Amino acid sequence: MTKTSGPIKQAVPSDSAPDDTSAKDVKAEEEEHKRMLERYAESQKIISKYSVMPTKCSDYMTILHRINSDNTSDAHRPKQPLVLKRISDSYTEAYLPFKEDLELREAYINSYGEIRIGKLLEDLDRLAGAIAYKHASDANGELAPIVFVTAAVDRIDLKAALSPNRNYRLAGTVTYVGYSSMEICIRVQAVAEPGEAAELEPNLVARFTMVGRDKDTGKSSQVNPLLLEDDSQRRLVKISEQIKEFKKTVTQANLYKRPPSEEERLVIHQLWLETNKLLDDGYGPRPVLPDDMVWMGRTTMQSVTVCFPSERNVHNKIFGGYLMRLAHELSFANGSVLTQSRPSYISLDDFSFQKPVNIGSILKLTSQVVYSEPENKTFQVAVSADVIDNIQNSTERTNTFYFNFSCPNGRVPRVVPRTYKQMMKFLEGRRRAQTGKLISKLQSEMQH
Repeated sequence: MTKTSGPIKQAVPSDSAPDDTSAKDVKAEEEEHKRMLERYAESQKIISKYSVMPTKCSDYMTILHRINSDNTSDAHRPKQPLVLKRISDSYTEAYLPFKEDLELREAYINSYGEIRIGKLLEDLDRLAGAIAYKHASDANGELAPIVFVTAAVDRIDLKAALSPNRNYRLAGTVTYVGYSSMEICIRVQAVAEPGEAAELEPNLVARFTMVGRDKDTGKSSQVNPLLLEDDSQRRLVKISEQIKEFKKTVTQANLYKRPPSEEERLVIHQLWLETNKLLDDGYGPRPVLPDDMVWMGRTTMQSVTVCFPSERNVHNKIFGGYLMRLAHELSFANGSVLTQSRPSYISLDDFSFQKPVNIGSILKLTSQVVYSEPENKTFQVAVSADVIDNIQNSTERTNTFYFNFSCPNGRVPRVVPRTYKQMMKFLEGRRRAQTGKLISKLQSEMQH
């Protein structure tokens, strides 16, 4: 179900507007999209060959048909004028009626009688895609000659647990627009029942960054600008810009670019002093740590998956939401072993989809607990996704997920790094735990 409002004005497209994608990454991205588009004709055969469609989302099915039925080349297509869009014009919502639909509830429930977060992550990614295409449509609602990809997940915070005995609404809009990118904010909240407030607080808040590419050339394509109608909408954009600048500052201080700060070096040295006391001479075998501590190297857990066509998206790549679900389920399993209990999902930190995963790929996921705060009963699991090329005998990293969990009723041991590489992972996890709280706070302000 979708909602739109009011007439919209047309704006003249700007050919000189700068691309907000960093110049460093543009060339690599364009080369990848060119390769994707060179295989476009083959994708038609793939679609007709398989009977299983990419997702159960009707919006995606419509988009898939419309993209592949448009055979007009870029050379013969007139330049489409941009349309000044209101934030409300991209509003899209979907429902999960767990209370009435027992079959749906069965598909989403886990062995503890709770809603599977991984399934919800898939739905969020689907909805973000549908919102992006809706914003990019012309004044008549026709699909623009643009393909959208999920460039990044900025953050997904779970504010309150979801109940299998409630109905939920997933609703989102575009909240910020660059030249070829857009930020999409989605809320998941329970549908109000008799006697409750009409608008309940959201159970979950998510932010995605989608990037538009020209359907034929694969180059960055300008998307419709936003018309800000009041102070509350201008405030939304201002907060988005604050988060964007904050993330840029964090990226510039990346441990691959700069050494740890003085304060971080002291933290690492103190860890070394504590663990060194447990060794005879500093060069012996790994000691047996106390029950409230665990070596980071002993928290590794892996899984291997063959990527089938049933999990493809509209671009004939493996659906990003599916990758998030697999990563979440592995991180949950790892956390369960660590705590000897049932951990609860808190958030998914920001990450970028660096490379697409092709149909038929062998996907190896490797999870490791990289940071914990026993005093707060929280910990963080990093999950790296690697594609194995069995022909070339090579492995390529696609992205790394960072999941945060709490376990109030279980043991959360202190994770101890041993090697320098593990110490850098520890510091990365520590940084994310600190910055994530600030981003989560700013994200919450966007909902009020």
